[in-house]
Amino acid sequence: MAGGHAEARAIQVALKLGIFEALSEAMLDETALANRIGTDIRATGLLANALSVLGLLHKNDRRFALTDSSRRYLLRASSEYLGGMILFDGGLWEVWGRLEDTIRSGRPARTPDMFQGTADETARFIRAMDSLVRARGDAAWVADNLDLSKVRHVADLGGGPGTYVAAMLKRWLQLRASIWDLPATLAVAREVLAEREPTIQDRIGLVTVNYVKDVLPRGAETIFMSNIIHSENEETNAALMRKCFDALDAGGMLIVKDHIMNRALTEPAAGAVFSLYLMLTTHGHDFSFDEVCSWMEAAGFRDIEQRALPAPPFTSSMVIAHKP
Repeated sequence: MAGGHAEARAIQVALKLGIFEALSEAMLDETALANRIGTDIRATGLLANALSVLGLLHKNDRRFALTDSSRRYLLRASSEYLGGMILFDGGLWEVWGRLEDTIRSGRPARTPDMFQGTADETARFIRAMDSLVRARGDAAWVADNLDLSKVRHVADLGGGPGTYVAAMLKRWLQLRASIWDLPATLAVAREVLAEREPTIQDRIGLVTVNYVKDVLPRGAETIFMSNIIHSENEETNAALMRKCFDALDAGGMLIVKDHIMNRALTEPAAGAVFSLYLMLTTHGHDFSFDEVCSWMEAAGFRDIEQRALPAPPFTSSMVIAHKP
């Protein structure tokens, strides 16, 4: 476990250098591969050897080829491309180097701004979220396992690239959706939807909302939030539940999807480890069901239930609540 950074960094750098794309059409030896991507021949061969050991390349007679896994998850043209998330993780390499400082001080290693500092930073973050959800299949599972048959309008609060509502709209044909998010994020969402979901793009409205500062728009029958509460502290999350309650129609439904932890904050294990990342980059961490439930009840929600997504491959849950 202590040496796991080596494998992770090898994959991040290989993707950034374009090794997998360079091998998408033909096998290449280390010389041809290095010439294709503009790198040192010897160093490229050593990296490709390591990727072969990891099962991401196949080496035969000194030439390298993609494996089924790398073709499925590491080529941009794939519908399950995970590269966006890998490149985002790679961009946080320096941040993880300051983990000790954060543990000592309790302060994040970077300013918590939801990666809104520059257009490139925002695009890398939002495309990472789209990449992860598509590769793992969260959105399709959620759309298939929520009964939205009587819902006409769903709002995705902090919806980023719109991956979840896109899956809902393809499953439930009567639905229309809104993505409530920050302006820079919505600009990326518009690009992602045009690339990935052109057939349903006209059923999704993009609405500028700062959920910390703004009153939420009214008129939604369902509000969906994925991976939002873990970026905020307890006070902000309690206020956000009150805002959602006020925005929903009577009888409306709130769905919070996240790592929902046990009381000890140790399970699911992925959530406990992910909380280190959140500590480095946000004001939050992964919260327990008891905490989420208390915020919802205080806001006025009733009939609150936790519904875990099947593990593997998933590590998160939905907390579903209703407005009387």
